[in-house]
Amino acid sequence: MTAQTILSVPDTPHRAVPSLPSLRARILPALLSALLLAFSLDSHAEDGAPAPLALNGFGTLGVARSSERGADYVFDNLQPKGTGRSHQWASDVDSRLGLQLTANLSPSLSAVLQVVSEYRWDGTYTPMVNWANLRYAVTPALSVRVGRIALDSFMASDSRKIGYSNLTARPPTEVYRLLALRDSDGIDATYRYSGEDFVNSFTLLYGQRTVTNTRSINVHSTDVAGVFERYENGPLTLHAAYQQRRVDNQNPPLGKFMSVGASYDPGPWFASAEWVKAINFNASKLKITRAAWYLNTGVRLGDFSPYVTVAALCPLSETGVAPVGQHSYSSGVRWDVRRNIDIKFQWDHIRLNDNSFGTLQNIAPGTRPGGHFNVISLLTDFVF
Repeated sequence: MTAQTILSVPDTPHRAVPSLPSLRARILPALLSALLLAFSLDSHAEDGAPAPLALNGFGTLGVARSSERGADYVFDNLQPKGTGRSHQWASDVDSRLGLQLTANLSPSLSAVLQVVSEYRWDGTYTPMVNWANLRYAVTPALSVRVGRIALDSFMASDSRKIGYSNLTARPPTEVYRLLALRDSDGIDATYRYSGEDFVNSFTLLYGQRTVTNTRSINVHSTDVAGVFERYENGPLTLHAAYQQRRVDNQNPPLGKFMSVGASYDPGPWFASAEWVKAINFNASKLKITRAAWYLNTGVRLGDFSPYVTVAALCPLSETGVAPVGQHSYSSGVRWDVRRNIDIKFQWDHIRLNDNSFGTLQNIAPGTRPGGHFNVISLLTDFVF
């Protein structure tokens, strides 16, 4: 299920992290304003014709708690803090609000702007532009986009931030944190062809992007090039990606990323799997190669969907640097309260590799690597 489909549903001495009440105070007024604006924009569309302007949105309100006290569990590697060392209960791991404005300028030309407010590298919820591009349909099968474009690196690239589109509380951390660069300022071209029962999309991309990390350092990626393939046939989706870039904080500067994935969702049950690999260098010319994978499956029992997930992050070559590796075992349930609202509960048991802190952040001095900890999460997702 793509982001566009989801967004078309009609109906210590550490810096303080915003609490859930303060987070709601920021997000809820913006949500109410967006709902009013979306109604005013969509109400002018003629029946059967796309609206000249359409505003859609998505959001998640959630809390998580980690049993680890010497470091923080986070979902995004650009989040400086999370649950554990900083807060027993943290609302910043998953909570966000996103708005997407689509302008249909002509039958062949459209524009998209997506803005997301979520916990960022600087400890704020300052809105950031995720997408901002023009799309031109050269032919019914071939289209070109220019501007800020999401990289189709994963099975859930477009919808990673749209919690409602994810069957689980969040995509597996081991896989989805392995690539920090998730969008590019540049151009891409997609050729989409279909048969009687399938649709296949092939995309080429080129661009550049600057990302600020949790140490307030701007990391510049240039010559970002990618090849992406997505095949859909009824309940089956297959995905593959390869991309590379030049990164200014690496020596040599070349970084590579590749992935393959599959999902099968016939309705009564669902299953998905994904494998990724990243190759980078540090400033001392040391090669760092890591791979990650996950397996997920579950069933639908009316409005409830229980599921289980197994995931792993594996260091393949990290000589001279601290290894980063972990395994996680997760179970949870999704309750579809109504067509565009869900509630999820998830439990994660995470086992760190020996001498590794895994994906933990904000590690306290003296904290011992290795070991294991648990995370529980309760959240609600919505789209409008």
